[in-house]
Amino acid sequence: MSMPVKPDWRYRCLFTLLTPLLAWHSIAQARRADDARMARQKLGKDLPQRDDRPVWIHMASVGEVNAAYPLVMALRQQFPQLPLLVSTFTPTGAATAHKRLGEEIEHVYLPLDMDRAVQAFFECIKPRCALIMETEIWPRLCYHCRRHDIPLLIVNGRLSRRSMDKPRWVRAIYARALQNVDRVLARSETDAQRFAALGMAQDRIQVIDNIKFAATPAAQQVTPVRLPRPYVLAASTHDDEELQLSRAWLRSSLARDYLLVIVPRHPRRKGAILQQLRPLSDQVAVRSEDDELTAHTRIYLADTFGELPGFIAGAELVCMGGSFIPRGGQNVIEVARLGKVALFGPHMDNFADERDLLLADEAAVEVQDATALMDQITALLARPEPLAEMGERARQMVAGKADVAQRYLQALQPYLS
Repeated sequence: MSMPVKPDWRYRCLFTLLTPLLAWHSIAQARRADDARMARQKLGKDLPQRDDRPVWIHMASVGEVNAAYPLVMALRQQFPQLPLLVSTFTPTGAATAHKRLGEEIEHVYLPLDMDRAVQAFFECIKPRCALIMETEIWPRLCYHCRRHDIPLLIVNGRLSRRSMDKPRWVRAIYARALQNVDRVLARSETDAQRFAALGMAQDRIQVIDNIKFAATPAAQQVTPVRLPRPYVLAASTHDDEELQLSRAWLRSSLARDYLLVIVPRHPRRKGAILQQLRPLSDQVAVRSEDDELTAHTRIYLADTFGELPGFIAGAELVCMGGSFIPRGGQNVIEVARLGKVALFGPHMDNFADERDLLLADEAAVEVQDATALMDQITALLARPEPLAEMGERARQMVAGKADVAQRYLQALQPYLS
């Protein structure tokens, strides 16, 4: 291995200044989650002593845990004796890891990016290699990996346009940290080019594919949510999108025959969402309150956890949140996997490759605003056979990439022994 490259001096100074605030925030977050272990481990304390040199997989939060799931299952199936350890940064990520990966895979919280805490982490864990999911680039963590001769790989590597638009000094911090990364396994050619633009050597970047295309038993066994009336789903919506979509929905003729089901990205926003929607109509029902769905109900707010796949499976078609405001969109793969047609707005930058694949296959629809969205929904629902054919093309596109976890495993094999 080459010599470790210390973090950029600006990062060291800034992080030192922010350390008290970050430590306080971690302790407050741990108290809210009623998880004392989180507060201690984020400061590098009470970490498990591992002498079996596990493969360490870091997943920041819920999205990264779900992305890592097929890879972890492939590792367990192909290398059943290989010790594994996972880390997350958030309590929701920890809860998802326990639920999806099981208690037999030990979980820890990733320490704050402080020298003592990170050093303690490596002294206790002693990983044989480090797999970081998607975009977590912590300069001190990268430095200590190289310093301890631990191969560090970014898996399903992605960089958003927003990351590339950050100030030059921030990109310089990323570039210096990437010098301690052994390999980037990128999810797309676009992401590979962005890593290269940050200074990652081309011979250390390999394009695999988006690991979210991987087939898993859970993804194939989704029970549709059935409601008294057929429904159109607005999935993973963000602030202001619920208002945009609901206004357009109530103005259209769709509300007479279909329900609009809204599954917000963050269900805890229920109060704010209802404050916006109830002045529009008194026919808004809420799932968490067990409201009855009647023939007059126009909008159904499904503010529950874990039901989104079932709502996708049961919907006539799906409108993707995060795409009607400048948020970069949401993942359309699950929609396509379940044979549904996704409609999205102009802001799909974070999922541009998946968007382009679906549009090229005429298996999704892009619109410019909520009014145009209602026009497209009306046209699609009026032609059920072409709609079903579009959904089938979407399903086949995803099925053709179902072996992606095995392709990642093949790229990782040299680092697992």
